[in-house]
Amino acid sequence: MLFALLMGVLLPQLKAVDESVAATATQPIPTIAVLPFDSRSRNSDAEQLGRSIAELLSVALMEEGEFELVERAELEKILNELQLSDSGLIDQQTQLQIGHLVGARILITGSCFKSGEKTFLVAKVIGTESGRVLGASVNGRVDVVELIPELRKKLTDILCRSSAKLLPPAVTEQSVLAQLSAVVAGQSRKVYIQVSESINVPAVDPAAEVELKKLLLDLGFQIVETPVEAEYRLIGEGVATSSGVYQNFQSATARVELTLYRGKEEVVKVDRGVETVAGGSYVIAAKTALAQCALKLAGRILPVLQ
Repeated sequence: MLFALLMGVLLPQLKAVDESVAATATQPIPTIAVLPFDSRSRNSDAEQLGRSIAELLSVALMEEGEFELVERAELEKILNELQLSDSGLIDQQTQLQIGHLVGARILITGSCFKSGEKTFLVAKVIGTESGRVLGASVNGRVDVVELIPELRKKLTDILCRSSAKLLPPAVTEQSVLAQLSAVVAGQSRKVYIQVSESINVPAVDPAAEVELKKLLLDLGFQIVETPVEAEYRLIGEGVATSSGVYQNFQSATARVELTLYRGKEEVVKVDRGVETVAGGSYVIAAKTALAQCALKLAGRILPVLQ
């Protein structure tokens, strides 16, 4: 009887604790972008073939239901902004830049070619933050389209079993602080920070701005309340939207743009990034995504203040 009474009291409390933890826990989503493949055909339709391979492979991976993929329209927009072709002939440094701009932690690209009577389809799986590369290939005396299901199976295996090899440790305030402390000393220089924020629902405290202020204070800068008294101004905008459900969590994608000014008008550096995070609620996911994005941008922008 006593045991039953205790369990009647404790179980609701334990359930409440579990729900509280679930509501605040977040996890980064390993978003994937499939870039056009390089078709080494002498055919005039080679460029279109490279794009078709990427599109078919994207659809095949989406059907798995395990992965978050960058929309093709967003990818093409970035390719156009960088004035790149869709032929797949993009160097690895540019591929990593594309990954940062579309918020992809993993890129898939590759090539297609014929040797004798066989068609070969070779894929590279690239970690955009680690720079690590894994590979998979398939071949056969068939049309390239018939090779995609087999390649999808191999890529799914790599993504499920070896993603830890491609992804770096999670970015935290401490890790970015340690990275920047080696090259940046604030020396009480005055910085004004303003990052407007929209997540489509009422929320207090701009997550990106708060994260940047904490980081700069820890680096030894002074945060001032008006731009008039600042030596540097870090101005930007953050926007987050829902990305649906990911493994029973609400997910959000945040985009942050930052510009660092010296004095009133001199632009020192401009950067932008995208981050997708899953959390116990949309607001938690959106705020975390904005904060994570701001930290990553700070790691790339602030070294100019050494």
